[in-house]
Amino acid sequence: MIGRSGSLFRRFEFPNYAATSTFLDRLAKLSERTGRYPDLNFASRHVNVTIHLEGQGDQAVRDAAQFARAVAALLEGDAS
Repeated sequence: MIGRSGSLFRRFEFPNYAATSTFLDRLAKLSERTGRYPDLNFASRHVNVTIHLEGQGDQAVRDAAQFARAVAALLEGDAS
């Protein structure tokens, strides 16, 4: 969902630190590949991801949504 500030937010919960660390490693690789670096806040069992729109208009929303889908796919180990 697009927030008032023009960003997408999602909280990912994990059963343990090892799973959190694996997700963060995958997210780092995705960011390096795409050149998109979301704001992160994390602890041992969760990661908050905020993706800010880059630009204005429909294309910026589509680009952010595409990156958000790629981030969500990391839970299954896709796009790693």
